[in-house]
Amino acid sequence: MPEHSEPGRDGPGSVGPENEPDEQQLVLMQRMVDLSVQRTRLAEQRTEMSAERSYLNVERTLSVWIRTALAVMVVGIAVDRFGLFLLQSHGVRGRNGTASDLVGVGLVALGVLMAVLPSVRFARYSSIYCRTHTLPHHHGPFMAPAFAVLVALFGVVLLVLLLLTL
Repeated sequence: MPEHSEPGRDGPGSVGPENEPDEQQLVLMQRMVDLSVQRTRLAEQRTEMSAERSYLNVERTLSVWIRTALAVMVVGIAVDRFGLFLLQSHGVRGRNGTASDLVGVGLVALGVLMAVLPSVRFARYSSIYCRTHTLPHHHGPFMAPAFAVLVALFGVVLLVLLLLTL
């Protein structure tokens, strides 16, 4: 043994009774392992909660698009009917594709697109989300796009009615 080492202590790689971890160190190491497992579990829960919030945000965004699409369709109907009102107030009998008719039809068509395109994107996002996560409670992946399709059908019916009255 070298003279400069302390008595009773072996080198760093030796296995002797002095280098074996005592019971308190083992308890502390086990506690550290338990804490890291617990932190990993909590991190996984936070990740799942974050994914759930993202899904709900996308669903809210779809509902905003649908609400805006309905508003654009209603404005289109109002523009069309206001043009008809102005024509009738001036004594004009026929409607020959006035600007208000075309703008009204265009706004309703835009509303239909605003209902369909976000619902397609939501359906894609929902299918990708379902592959890796469970859906939030009471949120089926088909309810929101089904409502968007109903709004789009409403817009198509409005378009047909507006085009028939031209």
